[in-house]
Amino acid sequence: MAMKINKIPLTVLLFILLIFNYGFAKDDGQIYSTAIREAESGNIDFAFMYFRSLLRNYPDSKYTHDASFAIGEYYFIAADYKNAAEVWSNFINDYPDSKGLPFALMYLFRVAGIRRDASLVEKLKNKIIGLKQLTFLFRESKGYTYKSPLRRKYRMIYYIDKVEFYVDDKLFEKISY
Repeated sequence: MAMKINKIPLTVLLFILLIFNYGFAKDDGQIYSTAIREAESGNIDFAFMYFRSLLRNYPDSKYTHDASFAIGEYYFIAADYKNAAEVWSNFINDYPDSKGLPFALMYLFRVAGIRRDASLVEKLKNKIIGLKQLTFLFRESKGYTYKSPLRRKYRMIYYIDKVEFYVDDKLFEKISY
């Protein structure tokens, strides 16, 4: 007769091991690598915990940029829009030259829409449109891509009259202008 494993105690045990395990990591690179491995395995809850640990224990790490983006993604996926908005706002202010900036703006734009904050929606819309840095000589569109630490693929395409955002090849948001 096969023994049935109760998943709740097992999950609690894994969580406790994770909490103690990150304390034994030698450096920020190991914590970051572990977070990425967890994300690649589809364990975004554990990846989130490692990214949060990285920010808490190594605030000046070269990986804080990626960890911040991943935490914003996690909160948005979990529908924790209050924390998502805070993380995205900080990301936008702290990393204005990031390749992830347009996508952070997109998430904050979406959160503002969910919260029905019309003035913030308009402000973010103008900021997103303002990112279009290239005139469309001989082209009808210009695209940008970004792969997040949670292993999600982002694509933004500027057209003459609109911008479209894709997450994992699915249309996420469209802004007409």
